[in-house]
Amino acid sequence: MSKSFTIAVLPDTQIYAESFPEVFTCQTEWIADNKDRLNIAFVLHEGDITNGNADYQWRNASASMGVLDGVVPYAIVMGNHDMGVGGTCDSRESLFHTYFPVTRYESLHTFGGVYEPGRLDSSYHLFTAEGVDWLVLAIEYLPRDTVLTWANQVVASHPGRRVIVLTHSYLFPDNTLYGNSAGHEWDPGAFPIAVAPGGINNGVEMWDKFVRRHRTVSFVFGGHFMAAGSTGRLIGVGDHGNRVYQMLANYQGLENGGNGYMRLVTCHIGRGVVGVRTYSPFLDDYLTDSENHFEFDHVDLDQRSL
Repeated sequence: MSKSFTIAVLPDTQIYAESFPEVFTCQTEWIADNKDRLNIAFVLHEGDITNGNADYQWRNASASMGVLDGVVPYAIVMGNHDMGVGGTCDSRESLFHTYFPVTRYESLHTFGGVYEPGRLDSSYHLFTAEGVDWLVLAIEYLPRDTVLTWANQVVASHPGRRVIVLTHSYLFPDNTLYGNSAGHEWDPGAFPIAVAPGGINNGVEMWDKFVRRHRTVSFVFGGHFMAAGSTGRLIGVGDHGNRVYQMLANYQGLENGGNGYMRLVTCHIGRGVVGVRTYSPFLDDYLTDSENHFEFDHVDLDQRSL
């Protein structure tokens, strides 16, 4: 029997944190309850944790994510709604640092480190599942050049680990990298942080300056873009001939802030298959259309090939 493990992916939870915290908690409780049955090895939160960087929303988010503390390791990144006054993204300051301090994670065996001391904006994590060693790089929204330099260094210093990249905004719903087309909505240059020291990088620039350069990068996950149910996927080929599986999911436009839909990404090691399912524990329902229920085959997941 093929060995497998699952990564649970939580798309933008901003409306849950604002108005439907019970849906958010339903997601994390389900993950905790099913971690052994599905061999859930890690959880990824794609950002926009809150809808307005408000204290009560952070309390809700902290309580919901706290269900996983000590149960299933996770990485979490901020989105634009988590930053600046009222979530306006006028700076990189946030109440995130109050409710998700580095001290909450630094004692965990999966915690690797951060870009800036005392700040979880960009961090890395380590885990092993079914004989494969993984590195998770959780990278800030529209990352600065110095953050991408740091990310390159972290990957280079862990050559024996396959890499998962987590960031808030990367792939657009047209299945291309964000910034690939002048028609892409929400120009990052319109955010005040665009003119802050360090600059910003969209999806195209992240690919060119970081993702494509490493043969060990396997996956990129992001959210941000909103429709009734925004999805996207793209297989890129890195500079070393490795395939990079890049995915977008965000369901906040559905009822109840997303109806609790989240991604379950199951890696079947021996078969080289990655199955993606979209499930809501709130509704006990799967989305079965081809944008939400699909597989990648011939995926190199073998530890020996690194």
